[in-house]
Amino acid sequence: MRLRQLECFRALMLHGTMTRAAEMLRMSQPAVSTTIAALERSIGLPLFVRLGSRLHPTPEAQLFYVEASKALDAIEGTVQVAQEIKSGRRGSLSIVAYPNVSISLLPRLMSSFAADKPDLRLKIITRPSQSVKELISTNTFDLAIAELPTDYPTSHMEVFSFDCMCMLPKGHPLCRFTKLTPLELDGLPFVTLFKGDPLYLSIAAAFSKMNAVWNVVIETEFLTSACEFVAAGRGVGLIDPLISAPFTDKVELRPFEPTITYQIAILYPIHDQISRVALDFVDVLRKAFTGDEARSTGGEQDSKHEV
Repeated sequence: MRLRQLECFRALMLHGTMTRAAEMLRMSQPAVSTTIAALERSIGLPLFVRLGSRLHPTPEAQLFYVEASKALDAIEGTVQVAQEIKSGRRGSLSIVAYPNVSISLLPRLMSSFAADKPDLRLKIITRPSQSVKELISTNTFDLAIAELPTDYPTSHMEVFSFDCMCMLPKGHPLCRFTKLTPLELDGLPFVTLFKGDPLYLSIAAAFSKMNAVWNVVIETEFLTSACEFVAAGRGVGLIDPLISAPFTDKVELRPFEPTITYQIAILYPIHDQISRVALDFVDVLRKAFTGDEARSTGGEQDSKHEV
């Protein structure tokens, strides 16, 4: 039994004549007749009898039509699903990411991306950056986003760099400056990430080089928490200008010198192929992280960007 045979049978059942069935299927009338005869031989049942100038389905044909229609509907539905998968309107997008990006920016980007894809399932799992690479290595997620440094293979990551900004409480006296250095911040209460974090080490080096006192009064795991401490007037701090942007509305930002960079990376599965929908979402991430089209300096998964 062939698919074309079932299509001819359904058309003939619906339209009643070989001529009309042939027109609907864009086949010749003899081809339809031959196909129906082959179907009857295949299943061993007479499906039509001629009464006058018209073909009439047998009782067996009426029963067979119900099952043939189910089979054709299932096949056509499968074809439709395949088209939706191809176009990215159906499927799933699973991302593991560190807290700063998964709390606000990533849900907004994923929601916008899925707005015209009602059958796309979304999943975010949030872990500290040092745990992100371990989860993506299981190949159970499409993509991961982590802070650097990480010992994930560089051939399977795409790096983005941001110049950190100094954040101040609203109305702080230093808001009169257009940029700030460790000299202006000498001795002021400072909110920072935990000791050992790359940003912690970079800030310590910058203050030491200028012989300024780095007065750390609060250490926190996440930059989002640092924003809240600064907004509450507990000190000043450094923040990335993009990923943490949703949490900086209650603080003042100023450029900081010397430049201290905050780096994140999109991590790709090492062994699995990346789905079409995941590749499309990578383009969304690139635009969000750069504010423009991605500027590649290497391979698809080995490029660097600076903001």
